[in-house]
Amino acid sequence: MDDKGFFREIIDIYIQRFDIKENTKRSYGKMLAQFAEFVDGLPNLPTRQDVMAYREQLKSRLRAASVQKHIVVIRGFYRWYYIEGFGPNAAEGVKGMKIESDFKRESLSLEAAIKLLNRAKRYASKSIIGKRDHALIALLLTTGLRTIEVERADVDDISFVDETKVLYIMGKGHDEKDAYVKLSPEVYGLIEEYLIERQDEYKPLFINHTKPYQGTRLRTRMISMVVKEMLRDIGIDDPKYSAHSLRHTAASLALDLGGDLDAAQQLMRHKDISTTKIYAHRLSKAKNHLEWQISTALFQTTKKKK
Repeated sequence: MDDKGFFREIIDIYIQRFDIKENTKRSYGKMLAQFAEFVDGLPNLPTRQDVMAYREQLKSRLRAASVQKHIVVIRGFYRWYYIEGFGPNAAEGVKGMKIESDFKRESLSLEAAIKLLNRAKRYASKSIIGKRDHALIALLLTTGLRTIEVERADVDDISFVDETKVLYIMGKGHDEKDAYVKLSPEVYGLIEEYLIERQDEYKPLFINHTKPYQGTRLRTRMISMVVKEMLRDIGIDDPKYSAHSLRHTAASLALDLGGDLDAAQQLMRHKDISTTKIYAHRLSKAKNHLEWQISTALFQTTKKKK
């Protein structure tokens, strides 16, 4: 076996020995497999300069957050590689990427959220895709679900908790559907209408309805496209507004409509309440009009002096 063949074998050993959740293991394995493909194109085993070159290659096709994940995984692998005595740590000192905060994504006002929902309702009367998108947007706006959580949802995940309709979900960093969000009667009604229209045995809650992908699970990319197109349809065409904005909207509305921080944290399933407090701070800032008061005082004083 040549050195690079041995390198791939070492990656496999690392992944199997790594004590992490199965979903994470698959994700790490995929990233290291991509790195191994890069290594296959090198004349020798990678050096620190090669790892840096790979980072630049990733930057040309992935977002900063994704590049950072790849580099973190590669650095972790090389620390283990060095400690186990397989060779030098080629990733030592290789910097990752600066990640922009998710809060660069703006939330919708109550008026904009209603407008979005009404536009989706208009399309719901025209086709099964319209019914799907109406139910999808209503679910995102009222529960604050992430797109990956919606992608993973199945029809059978709808159940009852204390006579309330709920949707069990696989949250961020989880391997099982051990959490749930409550479905309001209105939202459950829209989902039910969509499922009745489908009349199929497909497992996913939201599916594709066009060939050749008929019946396949609606993936995060498509969910994002659906929301983005609907936002454009109501005149919101700005990179700061995306499918993730609907999650921010749910959090902001929860606080604005009288919910306390603990309730909002529970809704958003934040591990740290400090994350929830960011929404409260943003709402407080939006309602704080001191800039106008200062401006009025300054300009009125200026006028009087004239």
